[in-house]
Amino acid sequence: MRTRIPRPLAASVPLMLAAVLSTVSLPDLVAAQDRPVVAMIGTGNVGAGLGVPLARLGYTVVYGSRNPDRESVRELVERSGPTASAATQSEAAALGDIIILAVPKEALESVSESLGNVEGKVLVDMSSPEKRTADDGYHEIVGDSANAERVQSWHPEARVVRIAIPSSYLFARPMLLGVRPTVPIAGQDPRAKEVVAQLIFDIGMDPWDAGPLRYARYLDVLGLLSTVPLQQGRDEGIDALALVPSSGLPCFMDVREAFGAGDPYDLDDLARFPRRGDPIPCEDWMKMLGMEEGG
Repeated sequence: MRTRIPRPLAASVPLMLAAVLSTVSLPDLVAAQDRPVVAMIGTGNVGAGLGVPLARLGYTVVYGSRNPDRESVRELVERSGPTASAATQSEAAALGDIIILAVPKEALESVSESLGNVEGKVLVDMSSPEKRTADDGYHEIVGDSANAERVQSWHPEARVVRIAIPSSYLFARPMLLGVRPTVPIAGQDPRAKEVVAQLIFDIGMDPWDAGPLRYARYLDVLGLLSTVPLQQGRDEGIDALALVPSSGLPCFMDVREAFGAGDPYDLDDLARFPRRGDPIPCEDWMKMLGMEEGG
């Protein structure tokens, strides 16, 4: 029988995240064999914040660490429960169906090089872009491509997906801010996006198809915008974007024609994401806008 470590989180995890995870209540464990194995490369704030809820939901989580025998890593595995373990980064990558790169951008290239053969695997990038301070005092992104695109160039045989995550403490309590966070997912492979979308859905957040992998650079911009209130010293932020259940525009126009858009490459094979409710019917949209027959 496992003994619970009194200290809820390793020293590398912020106290606020520690408090959240120590009080969170998740559903009973489910059959791990029905879920993909998650290789969580990195055991810091993001790796722990996402790995613990996934493991408690029944996902088999293998934490990949440069030193899997480190005390803080052992504590993280203990806290994650019986479906979690730790290994070296290359060993974890070999075991994982989904490989999540929860490492700082500065370490992304070296860690990616250490993964070994990742052919056909779903490789998830969550790193922030390279930034610098512009003349006006605000941050600006350096370069015209995203880290996810670079990861794909390093591993052309993998199926790279970029997700834009909220602050890591929301993984344990998605409704903490009163709205369910939306997680945009960009990637070329619809099936890879579906796998990641299910994972995001299971932890209580809403996945959103953010288009091809090159749109990862726009997710970088979105992340940059989220720091504007912090740079200004304000209390508010945009930690939890929310996906609306539907848009009324398709009820009244051909949206692609109206916006001058072409035919997306995946139009006939769109990723199917789980959703929590039905879209608003066009009849209801017309009523809300006063366009119903006889109105």
